[in-house]
Amino acid sequence: MLQYNNDWGIGPMRKALLSLLLLISGAAVAQEGFPLDGTWRGEVVNKDGSHRTIVLVMQYDGKQVNGTMNPGPASVDFTGGKLNPDGWKFSVAFKGTQGASTQFNGTLSKLGKYNRELAGKWTEGTNSFDIRFVHE
Repeated sequence: MLQYNNDWGIGPMRKALLSLLLLISGAAVAQEGFPLDGTWRGEVVNKDGSHRTIVLVMQYDGKQVNGTMNPGPASVDFTGGKLNPDGWKFSVAFKGTQGASTQFNGTLSKLGKYNRELAGKWTEGTNSFDIRFVHE
């Protein structure tokens, strides 16, 4: 008796491997999410020439960007960050360490890459610095 086989010559092992590859590739694309989600690291040079690292951990809640500056014992949480997709401008203002008014205004670039950049002006009280954050 003649049997009909419609698997186009693909065996069960190849089907399983193909399914696994499709599942992994879909999960890899889904990891990116909102362009500001994740950890960002930047460095400023103080007036005395010393360097200081600033780390931002940010998440998007569907309306605004929230996060933490310098996670750890002296961290500062912030809310209300805004990303304007017209020009990819990002801004956030909050009370920094020791209550100093802190704000950042910058532009997001290298959108298609994992190590995106966020460059702009960081202001703490009366001190302003140019800074470039890199997504980690």
